[in-house]
Amino acid sequence: ISNHPMFNGAVIGRAADIDFRLFGASVEKLDGGVVLSIGSAIMGPQVFEKSLSCVNNLRLQTGRPIVSGHTIYVVDLQDGGNWDWTKGEPPKDNPAYYLRFCKSYSRMGGTMRYVQCDNVLFLRQLFHALQKI
Repeated sequence: ISNHPMFNGAVIGRAADIDFRLFGASVEKLDGGVVLSIGSAIMGPQVFEKSLSCVNNLRLQTGRPIVSGHTIYVVDLQDGGNWDWTKGEPPKDNPAYYLRFCKSYSRMGGTMRYVQCDNVLFLRQLFHALQKI
């Protein structure tokens, strides 16, 4: 995209700023809510971590408590290493120690649950379950 003749870095930057602010506004309302991270082992945790950090810093500056009571469901095809992330990080000799996305999400407060599942199957089942509500 950056070598296209119509590429404009300022426009890309402005769009990214708008995107991040909109995402942050959603994270601001996360107390007691749920986050679904489906098949996003790299970008998802990084963007969410930065957004949550920004929201929490702004809250603390205004004397408000940080985001809490949320649950993060991480869904991926990869084996989760059979580690109970509610017990903290696994030791370095456990393969789950190297699941960076689980480590990142487990450090973000709230509760992190890992679901090993085909992403398309998970979304299809979730869709059908929500239709019944």
